[in-house]
Amino acid sequence: MGHSFGATVNASGPVITVRGRSALKATEVVGEDIRAATALVIAALAAEGTSTIRGMYHLRRGYGGLLPKLAALGADLTIDQE
Repeated sequence: MGHSFGATVNASGPVITVRGRSALKATEVVGEDIRAATALVIAALAAEGTSTIRGMYHLRRGYGGLLPKLAALGADLTIDQE
């Protein structure tokens, strides 16, 4: 599959293998569905630096209140309309 947040991700049938670093680094990624977008938000919050996540309409459609709640907890977020 490739690299994301500094980790190497491989998929073989129903199995996904992630080999990564102890510290994630910022990157630009695309959330293809609601679960992917949510997972990418969590990874971006843990990563060092500023990440850009496209495809956030998936997350807003199902978890519309998540981003404001994360911001209220101190997450540094900038939200642009896609």
